[in-house]
Amino acid sequence: MRSSSRNILFLILLLAPAVSSADDLQLDYLGHIRMPEISWDEAKFVAGKHFGYSPGVFCYVPERDSFFVVGRRETELIAEISNPGPGKQATLLHDFVDVTGGSREAVSKRVGHVVLIHALLYDRGRVILSAEKYYNVNAERIRTHASFAPDLDKIDFDGWWRVGDHLGQTSAFYMTRLPDRYVKDGYWLLTGGSVSWRATSSPGPCAVLAAAGNGRPPAGEAVPAKTLLSYHVANPQRKIDLTNPTHRRVSLNSGGVEGWMGGCRIGGVVTIGNRLIYFGRQGDGFDYYGPAQDYRKQTGLDDPFDGKGYRCGPYKAAMWIYNLDDLFAGNRSVARVAFPWALSPNGTANLNSACIHDDLLYVAEADAELAGSNPVPVIHVLRIRGTDRAVSKK
Repeated sequence: MRSSSRNILFLILLLAPAVSSADDLQLDYLGHIRMPEISWDEAKFVAGKHFGYSPGVFCYVPERDSFFVVGRRETELIAEISNPGPGKQATLLHDFVDVTGGSREAVSKRVGHVVLIHALLYDRGRVILSAEKYYNVNAERIRTHASFAPDLDKIDFDGWWRVGDHLGQTSAFYMTRLPDRYVKDGYWLLTGGSVSWRATSSPGPCAVLAAAGNGRPPAGEAVPAKTLLSYHVANPQRKIDLTNPTHRRVSLNSGGVEGWMGGCRIGGVVTIGNRLIYFGRQGDGFDYYGPAQDYRKQTGLDDPFDGKGYRCGPYKAAMWIYNLDDLFAGNRSVARVAFPWALSPNGTANLNSACIHDDLLYVAEADAELAGSNPVPVIHVLRIRGTDRAVSKK
């Protein structure tokens, strides 16, 4: 465990001058919350009642002072855990349940691939969830969003609906509420999706605004949507030029977005004052498509993911910060900064869901610790300082 004496004070605007604001924003790292300990039982693990291989998808429910967390991938069950505060281990408040009542599994069977839950957002008494078909290469437009009550004994599931004509690859990977001062004509839900190598997605941060009404549109409906931020995917890089430093920083398939190379990803988004902040993983190597062993041999760098695919390891946890005023004016200037703290013992740096309550920022990191031989997420906790901070008590 890392010593608390190494906690740091992170001044975003000193390190990210591209973001303009009237106030300095400080994030003070407080520590992380560990997942509840669940004794090993093979039957329960197979059934998905375990945090092993959880993607780190979560939301905070203020009225219960607890977190809803997605468990083991593919089974997509959700459990409720306590909020013990940073530096402590949570307890299991409610066992894992299928909040969709079997409808997610039914959709998975219909489309021929598992549908995965990518984001949870608590908003005004409901939890909105978004999901997308895994490896959706045929660009099938499934209904991606639904909601349920924040009581796992009385779920009241309602869904599914879709954000405009968008694929889940641009609308179902992360969500937040747009601050009221930026809401116009009912477009309050900010959602998005980023797949750095997919032409049907965005290689960098994406923001799609949805007029989602009360968060419970009629099942089957496509709510009005408009795109605030997106990037274009060009051709992938397959040959590494070690002599070209720009190859390492701006890849051919990044749409010219610095740091958005083949293996990068976004997992979460929040708004703090006038800032739109994305959380994810930044590749610090060379953009490359091919087997991991070829990449390691050519570059001398490590990439923790085996097999054939897009990669640019090693990776580090990072944030991408935009000014909302600038975005609405058409200016996409972005500051990319390192996340102030991440455990990542296996080097994946997989930041995922993020949310804010009062002056605390919660950010999940998947695969951050091990429970036996199973990687489990943690929830990092940071205090927001500065007068222009987001405060949510809803």
